[in-house]
Amino acid sequence: MSDLPRIILVDDEEPILRSLKRLLAFEPYELVTCNNADEALQAVNQAAPAVIVSDQHMPGMQGVDLLRAVRDQCPNCSRILFSGHIDVELLRQAVNNGEVYRFITKPWNDDELLLAIRLGVERWQLRSENDNLHQQSMKQNEQLQTFNASLEAMVTERTQALQMRNNALLLNQEILDHLPIVVIGIDPDDQIVLCNALARELFVDIILGDPAGACLPAAVHEWLQNANRPEQCVLKTERLHLMFEIASLDERGFVIVGHPQGATHESF
Repeated sequence: MSDLPRIILVDDEEPILRSLKRLLAFEPYELVTCNNADEALQAVNQAAPAVIVSDQHMPGMQGVDLLRAVRDQCPNCSRILFSGHIDVELLRQAVNNGEVYRFITKPWNDDELLLAIRLGVERWQLRSENDNLHQQSMKQNEQLQTFNASLEAMVTERTQALQMRNNALLLNQEILDHLPIVVIGIDPDDQIVLCNALARELFVDIILGDPAGACLPAAVHEWLQNANRPEQCVLKTERLHLMFEIASLDERGFVIVGHPQGATHESF
């Protein structure tokens, strides 16, 4: 099947069909000739035409009725009606109802008919291209909707995962706060990144994100900075007796744990 625009010529008079073929012989179209409406509809079923040119007065189905059927089947097809007898009311109805794109009188002017067919092909091409763009736009919109739905599901899943992690962190902090020991986490930059309720009670200056040296008693911080530090550090005051131990987290820093050795304690 040709990739050229398809032109269907319909007339019950062979001499007229031959004249039309001669007129269009050097145009870049695929020409199909039919002697009646039934043949024309069969040709339309085989491949949608860009333009159909039909005589009005033919045995059986009239030209306007044929063009109406073609419009229903191929809405983008440009439909040209030509006739030697002008029925103004018929023509008005055909144009208003969209069955006819152009009307050409017989005998026709070659230049007028050629121009009508060329413009009809351009019209068909533009409408077909518009349909293609519309289909592409619809497809892209569907893809975008699918992507948005997937993204929304992903965001929901991530949100739920973050919520679970947040709940777990809150639970971990609550557990730490209920421990009867001091727990303090320090990162490799010597910043406080974790502390429980007892640590905050005993060391009132402790603030997450602050340097450990500004929050902890000097004796404890010096012990932490000592490369040859002993395994334990004992901090004593009049009312407090804490024994600190350290647990390394490698490149993530370390945690120090203070075990109260007395029944009472006071804040520093």
